[in-house]
Order: sequence, then C-alpha cells, then structure tokens
Amino acid sequence: MSKTLSIILTVFKVAKIVAKVVFILCIVGGVGCLISLATLPFLGGIIPAEMLTEEGLDLPSTLFASLVGVIACTGEAICAFFAEKYFGLVLEAKTPFTFDGSKKCFNLGLISIITSLAVSVASGIILGIGLLIYPNTTGFEAETSISLSTGLFFLFMSLIFKHGAETQASDNKTAEHSESYEESTHTEQL
Repeated sequence: MSKTLSIILTVFKVAKIVAKVVFILCIVGGVGCLISLATLPFLGGIIPAEMLTEEGLDLPSTLFASLVGVIACTGEAICAFFAEKYFGLVLEAKTPFTFDGSKKCFNLGLISIITSLAVSVASGIILGIGLLIYPNTTGFEAETSISLSTGLFFLFMSLIFKHGAETQASDNKTAEHSESYEESTHTEQL
C-alpha cells in the first residue's frame, strides 16, 4: 500500500468516526426536541411567561421551533448514517477507487442534496403553518437554506473515484494482455 493511499484511508477512518458521532448527536438532539415538544404544552402553565419572553420567545414559537429541530436532526442523522456506511465500504475495500464505492459516493451526494432540500422545505412549511395559526407570535425566526456544497462535493469526488477505478481496470487488462502475450511467445519458442 502506498503512503498516499494510507493517508487517504486514515482520512476515511476519521470521517467514519465523525459521521458516527454526528449520527449519535443528531439522535440525541432529535429526542431532546421530541421531549420538549411533548412536555412544553403541559409545562406552559408552570413555566413563567417572562422566562420565554426574555429570550424573545413564547410557547407557540417554542413548540414550532422544537418541531423544526426534530426535522433538522432527522435530516442530518440520515446523511450521517449513509456517510458512515459509505466510509465503511471504502475502508473494507481498502481503496476509494472502486466502481461500487464511486456509485455509493454519488448516491451519498444525492442523499445530501435531497435531504437538505427536504429539511428546508419541511421547516419552511412548519414555520408557515405556525405563522398562520399564531399570527401575533414574534418568535418565528429560522433560516431555511439549502446546502448544496456537501452534496456537490460527493458528486464530484465520485467521478474522480470512478476514473481511478476505470484506470485500475484498464491497467489490469493491459497487464493480463501482456502476460498472455509473453506466455504465448514463450510457448512458441519451445
């Protein structure tokens, strides 16, 4: 194994660990948002309204923010799950330059773009519904943006990895062809 490939695989090991940690944190964050979503209506009478208004919030905006939090954590958990699976596949193959690996990398890019789009649209819809139901609420603020950079990065890298797999396949065919040619000429000489 070359030194460069060893470094690449080390980066994939670190990326797999980071993806696993992000997945776990997203699950914890999503569960926390679900707990707040389930308990805030019951705690509305117990929590002093001044506590929320100091932060520029009220109970309806806090509930909708919790729902948006669940959606965002779910989207990120999905991306992290598929990223961890992809990084594991590369580590198992001991190279990112495989046809299956490049296909999984391409799929990860699509998943990242689609998930980002879905989270943004769902969050916007939830906040829109919140504003329709509670028009006098002042706490509805959220940035719903689509992050294409990660998805485009994986799409681009999948092309590089596919090219590497094609180059390896071409080199293997050339080596096999040259070996069979050498064997046939050696047999003819005998």
